[in-house]
Amino acid sequence: MRVLETCLYVDDLALAERFYVDLLGLRVQGRVEGRHLFLYADGAMLLLFDPAVSRLPGSLPPHEGRAGGHVCFACEQEDLAGWEARLTDAGLDVTRYRWGERGDSLYFHDPAGNLLEFAPPRIWGLDVH
Repeated sequence: MRVLETCLYVDDLALAERFYVDLLGLRVQGRVEGRHLFLYADGAMLLLFDPAVSRLPGSLPPHEGRAGGHVCFACEQEDLAGWEARLTDAGLDVTRYRWGERGDSLYFHDPAGNLLEFAPPRIWGLDVH
């Protein structure tokens, strides 16, 4: 079993789209203006919901939450320096944690305040290709 989708909550879908698509490089899979943005993330889906609207009943099941979630994106160790430079150049505060031989993680926040991470799968003992 693997995770198929992860949800985060954002209060500005247009800002979130610029962040996740233009900066992080995810691809838009679907959207309902003002309600949600569905992004393809290398074999899984990242669902971004505006909690003020998505909690209401409609053609999709209601989703209710708030910003403050966490997602870790798999990233090869050798790519972390490039991502760190790109994120820093975009004005983000990036913190690097070192996990010894398992690799490093980069932590930063999206515009809504969700905590994001880039790390190699081996930090969890995974060898995913």
